[in-house]
Amino acid sequence: MDVHDGYGVALVSVWFDLLVWTDGFVYRWWTGQFSGRSRRRLYTAYTVDNPAAAARCVARRYEELQQGHPVSPLLRGDPL
Repeated sequence: MDVHDGYGVALVSVWFDLLVWTDGFVYRWWTGQFSGRSRRRLYTAYTVDNPAAAARCVARRYEELQQGHPVSPLLRGDPL
């Protein structure tokens, strides 16, 4: 996990395609979905006054991404 800050925004890189950022008012991340017509990425947002709810949703998205992503041999502990 990587954490970065600057320009009034904090970013946490949780997993492939899961970057959570906040401006101090809301947490945001990509849902993994695209809008129908424009094909733009759809994001979700949770206010910072309920970090537990945001954390649960980030954890759910993390699990979705892990299930759909092949595990590196290095993460499994396979010998080189």
